[in-house]
Amino acid sequence: MSIIKKSAKIGKGTIVEPGAVVGFRYHPRSGHAVIGRFGIIRLGTIIYADVQFGDYLQTGHYTVIRARVHGGDYCAIGNQSTLEGYIELGTGVRIMSHVYIPSRTKIGNNVFIGPGTTFLNDKKPCRYGSPDAELPVPKGAIIEDDVMIGGDCTINPEVRIGRGSFIASGTLVTKDIPADSLAKGSPVRFEPIPEILRGENNRKLTQNPIDIWHPASHYDEAK
Repeated sequence: MSIIKKSAKIGKGTIVEPGAVVGFRYHPRSGHAVIGRFGIIRLGTIIYADVQFGDYLQTGHYTVIRARVHGGDYCAIGNQSTLEGYIELGTGVRIMSHVYIPSRTKIGNNVFIGPGTTFLNDKKPCRYGSPDAELPVPKGAIIEDDVMIGGDCTINPEVRIGRGSFIASGTLVTKDIPADSLAKGSPVRFEPIPEILRGENNRKLTQNPIDIWHPASHYDEAK
């Protein structure tokens, strides 16, 4: 059965499948997990307390969303993806399967992130000058609105990807990418985006209220 903790507030029409946990209390003083209306939280998902999403949240199987992740409406997070906490997501963020996003990452509106992509938030993990040095505050990437990130990319700490840019699959993003750029390669190189790729991400994808696997979808029409 699903486990909806007392610390969870679930909006009207949201489905919580058996085996999902919403409002996992990681600390005695943790707050509420707030999930908006008409979402679907699938089997194996764990959503911590102190998480907040708007309407039409969709999670895949075995998704992990740790504390202090805030997202807008129409967010989708695919199977076995992990959001490590202290993350900001806009409206219409589509995260495919097996994506890792660490803390202090900011993602704008109508952003697509392909499967297997990894974000990072520390340029020198574990090496801070001496064994007893103070730990620095991690700094993740900033992704502006209408960015498309292909599958199997790596996004280094502290980089900014400008609005409307298109990041080809397998790219290692090691530096800032200007708005309206096509970026590719390892390490990354970029150029002005060609006309065929220019523009905003399709809202029928980024703000789709239900997917084909939802019980209310028009399954027969999609086959």
